[in-house]
Amino acid sequence: MGGAKVTLHDGARVAIIGGGPAGSFFGIFASKLARDMGKALDLTIYERKSFVTHGASGCNMCAGVVSESLVQTLALEGINLPPTVVQCGIESYYFHTLDGSIEIKSSRLSQRGIATVFRGSGPAGSVAKGIQSFDDFLLQKAIEHGACVKRSFIDRVCMEGDKPELYSGGNMLQDCDLLVGAFGIKAGTGKMYEDIIPGYKVPPTVKTAQSEIELGSDWVAHRFGHSIHIFLLRIPGIKFASVIPKGDYITISVLGKDPKADHIKAFLNHDAMKKFLPSGFKVPEKFCHCFPKISVGAARKPFARRTAFVGDASSTRLYKDGIGSAYITAKAAAHTALLHGIGEKDFREYYFPTCKSLNRDNLFGQFLFAANHLMSVVSPISRSYFNIVRCEQKSLQKNTPYSDILWDMFTGSRCYKDIFMRTLHPWWIIYLLGAVVIYPFKKAVFSFINR
Repeated sequence: MGGAKVTLHDGARVAIIGGGPAGSFFGIFASKLARDMGKALDLTIYERKSFVTHGASGCNMCAGVVSESLVQTLALEGINLPPTVVQCGIESYYFHTLDGSIEIKSSRLSQRGIATVFRGSGPAGSVAKGIQSFDDFLLQKAIEHGACVKRSFIDRVCMEGDKPELYSGGNMLQDCDLLVGAFGIKAGTGKMYEDIIPGYKVPPTVKTAQSEIELGSDWVAHRFGHSIHIFLLRIPGIKFASVIPKGDYITISVLGKDPKADHIKAFLNHDAMKKFLPSGFKVPEKFCHCFPKISVGAARKPFARRTAFVGDASSTRLYKDGIGSAYITAKAAAHTALLHGIGEKDFREYYFPTCKSLNRDNLFGQFLFAANHLMSVVSPISRSYFNIVRCEQKSLQKNTPYSDILWDMFTGSRCYKDIFMRTLHPWWIIYLLGAVVIYPFKKAVFSFINR
């Protein structure tokens, strides 16, 4: 299957479509591995955007949170995020419900191991200096390792003969020995590859809403601190909203059925959010916002002879740690191409298992987020669960199972299967059910005594 054995020879031409994290990671790992093997690659990354501009034109439209596990992994790879890239180091999560708020810290977290970043050089209208885009930082790393970046939009790919041919505006740019699709989940681009790659199908998506609100660094530091805030408020059309501190700004991410700008405004006008905003704050007439799509499923057959798809164009973790998924898939694809070959059979045998592992794990994630949504709308369960977590957080020890489940779900620090299996522990279920029964009873007794 997939034809005769084909490998990347010395001087092979590799074209990467997309200069976001997945494309940059592939460029970094393929270049490093080729050098270690004594090979030279002619590697070109095609990316139309310049990540040094403000607003949507220079941004990859993402919440911009780099998980603690990825920060540590990148450091081991020799990729250390500089202060110009990291806007805030996160040490805790706050969860806000209609029944109250709670701060959660992980006993595992080493200092401020989670990083918040801008995917471009700042929001539209921003005049802040000293901000470096996370995507630009990674792209520069790829260039340092030998990749070339061309600001061309690939609008046509042909599979004439044995090699892919790339076109832009009717002009052929090059043919290549290996084509790497790192274009995310752009509908038009994905459809182009569906038409030419037998069996490939882009992942299913949902729309999110994101915005950047300027409050000033002093206010952001004072009211939001080094914490990401998760709001579970039962606002119509919103499953949950997160607020992420980034210097002078907060990034608001809203997940719902079909979120719009009005949902962002409704969240900002909610009493639970108002107490975090300056007195008299009014939602600006114009503010930086976008409606990016996120993957909620897996691509079908993300590989072919001389072709591999990575990052969001292939497989990514449900709702969390998309940058981490880009790292995992890009590294697996690069190692497959250099160590095993670039035939369809090679990618199926050595790359696809990585994708399937992410896809299977997301099945557990779907259950966990559905259960979390149910808990957030059923007050007795929500109150009881958060009371248990509150008790754990009063004396943070190594064994904080209920806190760790929430932490790992919303930070993306652990695989969903691991989290799911922990929720099935008999004592976890018994203790939670007991709290659901006992808490209302204790509250009634306390009210009776204090009459």
